[in-house]
Amino acid sequence: MSNLKIRNFTFYSFVILIIGLLLSTVIVFFFLQKIDLLNKKLTCLSNSKNSFLELKMNTENLLSTLNLEDKKIIWIKSIEKFDKQINTLTLEQKNRIGKLWYISKKEISKIDKILENNILQPQNLHKRSILSLQGELFIKDKNSELYKTILSLSRKIEFLLQYQDFIFQEFKKMDIIDKKTINKQIENMKIYSIFSSTIILIIVILTILIINKKITKIEKKLIKSQSNLSKKIEELQEAKLLLNNIIDSIPIAIFWKNTDFKYLGANKYFLNLAGYQVQEQIIGKTDFKLPWNTKDIIKYRKDDKSVIETGKHVLKTEESLLTKNKNRLDIITSKVPLTNTKGEIIGILGIFMDITDIKKMNEELDSKNKMIEQQSKMAAMGEMLENIAHQWRQPLSVISSSATGIKVKKEFEILDDEFLDEAINRITNSVNHLNQTIEDFRNYFKPDKKLTYFDIEECIEKVLFLTQSKIKNRDISIIKNLQKIKIFGLKNEFIQVIINIINNCIDTLEEKNKQNKYIFFDSKVNKETNEITLEITDNADGIPENIINKIFNPYFTTKSNKNGTGIGLYMSKEMITKHMNGTLTAKNIEYSYNKLKLKGAKFILSIPIK
Repeated sequence: MSNLKIRNFTFYSFVILIIGLLLSTVIVFFFLQKIDLLNKKLTCLSNSKNSFLELKMNTENLLSTLNLEDKKIIWIKSIEKFDKQINTLTLEQKNRIGKLWYISKKEISKIDKILENNILQPQNLHKRSILSLQGELFIKDKNSELYKTILSLSRKIEFLLQYQDFIFQEFKKMDIIDKKTINKQIENMKIYSIFSSTIILIIVILTILIINKKITKIEKKLIKSQSNLSKKIEELQEAKLLLNNIIDSIPIAIFWKNTDFKYLGANKYFLNLAGYQVQEQIIGKTDFKLPWNTKDIIKYRKDDKSVIETGKHVLKTEESLLTKNKNRLDIITSKVPLTNTKGEIIGILGIFMDITDIKKMNEELDSKNKMIEQQSKMAAMGEMLENIAHQWRQPLSVISSSATGIKVKKEFEILDDEFLDEAINRITNSVNHLNQTIEDFRNYFKPDKKLTYFDIEECIEKVLFLTQSKIKNRDISIIKNLQKIKIFGLKNEFIQVIINIINNCIDTLEEKNKQNKYIFFDSKVNKETNEITLEITDNADGIPENIINKIFNPYFTTKSNKNGTGIGLYMSKEMITKHMNGTLTAKNIEYSYNKLKLKGAKFILSIPIK
């Protein structure tokens, strides 16, 4: 390297000049190609316009010329031809024509349907036109079904011709605009190509002159750099050793291969799984030479091939791996292409992580969540059965008393028709009420199948109906300040959340034995965040501060003496956060109502409107 001399500067200058000329040629060729594309665009527009004119003429022929059946065939072929030709237009051109053509095709289908009508077959339309037949029928019998059919056909064709005039006008506008645009672009491309070529030639000449002055300095720098190069090599070797140590210390498998799927290296984690000690033992081997399972190897090879051929990353693929010790592992694999300084793909870099233990933990967590969800459903069902029992007491009492009255009057032979009809009506009304109650509770327990828009106020009214017996029996007043707001989500799950919160408020109020018991409902829209906020507040003195942060934890309850499950509020928060992308929080507040100072817990639901 110290003896490096740059002797043939003329040769290098000549090479630079040739490169400049080639670049100029490429630029000129590129602009010529662009001009050719613009010309093709103009040609496609012209061909489409000609095809449309042919279609328009054939549409007019349907009305005025003889041999309708032949003209219909020609008309349909011209439609198909224009349909194909329109696909050669640019996206912008198709958008401008597409809407009008879409309406026209609707009319075409209607016209085609009328032309297929059997009523036209015996009318000798191969010897006279539609307009001629229409004129004859207008004179003879303008109320006939045939005349109405012919009149409908001619009007639809005329309507179609009007839309075709709109399309033709659109073609003319595009033709004028595109010609101006394309001519302007062609002129600009000519200027740009000449200007670019000139600039490149000037740059080449200047580069040659600069190189001529700098070449001697480069020679000195090259000689000086020789002494530094050996130092750099040593530093690179040390850096490579450090990098290898870092890679070996990472607790995940790292490997890299060439484009023939042969290993170029791997870290110690990978080597241990494969049963090797050092990298040299794995270099040059394919996966088929390693202890992996053949079926797994086929999947690995497929991903490797995809990365090399497409250059795209294959990330977070869940796979399995059979180690040297015959242990089956669940792994997450990611692979990316290795490239050289030219950007060419020269291999694959891959990593994978053992997730066997994580997967087992997730399965256990899923099982636990399913159990909690089932317990929540059973708890909700128990509460609903209690509500059903309360709802049924009065109608069952009516049925019982009416039946007893009928029996007593019959035994004493004083049963009259008026009393019987009245008693039967009371029984019938009570049975209908029982049926309606069952239907309401059955609809509540139906699982939500899809997300829908639903009204919050309507849901709250449904909740109050389902829990009305518990509310009335405990002398609780419901105060509502609700707006008509619709949100997007799972309606029944939302109802279940409200019921869970209401039941907690009812139970807490019952424990306090207050003279005035209230539950407040307030809703409002936050336009800045595009969310609705629903607040449910009671006056049961609030939640103790030492447990308020725990009430949404699974199995946390203060109702052990009442068989509380501790999962109602937990499942409510899960439904709101995971299924409706909202939040559910609780806090204690002090407030005034009807000149009374009250204290209680406020549950706040914030849910996106969309």
